[in-house]
Amino acid sequence: MSNGYFILENEEQIGPLSLKELTERDIENHSKILVPGNEEWQDACDLPELYLYFESIGVYLPTGDNLASFWMRLLAYIADYFILAILTNYVLYFIAFTTGKTFAIHTYSDIFKMSISDMILLQIITGVTLIVYNTVGEVSQLKGSIGKFLFRLVVVDVEGYRQSFLTALLRNFVKVFSVFFLYLGFLPIFFTEHRQAIHDLLAKTYVVRKSIL
Repeated sequence: MSNGYFILENEEQIGPLSLKELTERDIENHSKILVPGNEEWQDACDLPELYLYFESIGVYLPTGDNLASFWMRLLAYIADYFILAILTNYVLYFIAFTTGKTFAIHTYSDIFKMSISDMILLQIITGVTLIVYNTVGEVSQLKGSIGKFLFRLVVVDVEGYRQSFLTALLRNFVKVFSVFFLYLGFLPIFFTEHRQAIHDLLAKTYVVRKSIL
């Protein structure tokens, strides 16, 4: 039995290779690898020794051990909360400048003095800002919001890749409803196998901690 790795390329078995030589061959998630001492071919994404390689090329496999905890996600959310508050204020200033429509909000108690129509409009503006902010971040190279970036978190699909625009849009549309309905959609993080909130489950996404390379 060889002490090196083998890789299957164009139906041709190449090897034996050291781990370093293996990682220089443009491996993909489902490249077939034969591990030293093993007789069965495996997908590259199932080999723990290749996880750092995949992360180095921007693929963050949700392995179970690297799933973000509720508390890490909460810290990222708090950071995003302040960023979103600033962005929402700019949006409100822009609306006031272009349409003359203003919202007299100086304290939180002012919100409850607003008319129903103004409260609904403010909710829509806040929700749209949240959706745009998070969607743009998740489909960018950051693979997440600025808050997630600060705490080394990324949002990926089951293969460890960045989401598509439509998936990110769906994820954050559902996330808005979770926020507006007392954050109930976040509770499944505590008891689902992969620490997924409702918006993660529907979009089939995972929030993953990046390793320190």
